[in-house]
Amino acid sequence: MNPYKVFIVGHEGTTGLRIHERLQGRKDIELLSIEDGDRKNIDKIAAIAKTADIVFLCLPDSASKDIVAVIGDYDCKIIDTSTAFRTDTDWAYGFPELGDDYRGGIQEKKHIANPGCHASGMIACIAPLVKSGIVPSDYPFTITSLTGYSGGGKKMINQYESSPKDYFLYAPRQYGLGQGHKHLPEVMHVCGLTDAPIFMPIVDDYYSGMEVTVGLHKRLLSSGSTLKTVHQTLDTFYKGSKIVTVAPLNVAEDNKSFLNANRLSNTDGMVISVTGNDDRIMVHAVFDNLGKGASGAAVQCMNIALGLPEETGLSL
Repeated sequence: MNPYKVFIVGHEGTTGLRIHERLQGRKDIELLSIEDGDRKNIDKIAAIAKTADIVFLCLPDSASKDIVAVIGDYDCKIIDTSTAFRTDTDWAYGFPELGDDYRGGIQEKKHIANPGCHASGMIACIAPLVKSGIVPSDYPFTITSLTGYSGGGKKMINQYESSPKDYFLYAPRQYGLGQGHKHLPEVMHVCGLTDAPIFMPIVDDYYSGMEVTVGLHKRLLSSGSTLKTVHQTLDTFYKGSKIVTVAPLNVAEDNKSFLNANRLSNTDGMVISVTGNDDRIMVHAVFDNLGKGASGAAVQCMNIALGLPEETGLSL
């Protein structure tokens, strides 16, 4: 069988580079390339896309929209990593663990919107609990997300890795203070929330890795819900997944330990854990912002779209 032809548009960015890294050694994939001088030439991009089976768009929203307007009717499948199409119902949403409808959409639809990094953690923690009825759709969530600086792209990476480095870069820095973070619309859309969460993203002085924490008050959950039922619901929901796993419930030990945000750096999986107590419960998602939060998720979607085992070529 001939290898699948894959074209990464925006291969020089952090997401595109990691996708390229995951695919370059695979014998079932032929990576198509474009001359550096033609990287923003839509006609040249379209000519290559016409020969591809899969096109990854690793670009800003506006550039993705411009290219989709030209190549959207081509035979290739498009996997877009920007925020441009994540709430568009004509596009599949690339989080297959959410259910057969999501997995089927990735298999069948030509266009796939890759989830955002912070959004992946929030959705992984919240969606199963809303679907089960434990958490109401109008729950007043407050969510914290700690990320490595690679999530800010090349400009931020250069800031953090410059020498000498500005002293303020050593401290964790909270941002998105106006509560208008670009990942919130997809979280509300996918989870079926009626009210936007209070969201507190924080960037810290390490390269990659993410830790999303969702807090829950028992008094606001469905009657009879406990820390154990929250864990059981998540464990059942992700049972059998090779990408998203739920850690065993071990509250006595976990509550005394540290939770490392960069523990899964340079991998493509996600681990969900539950800590706290029966009055105040915390659900955590730990993963790599460039892995399951971006490039790893995109490659997983590509594998599913091509009918391959979803974990092919991933680091788990």
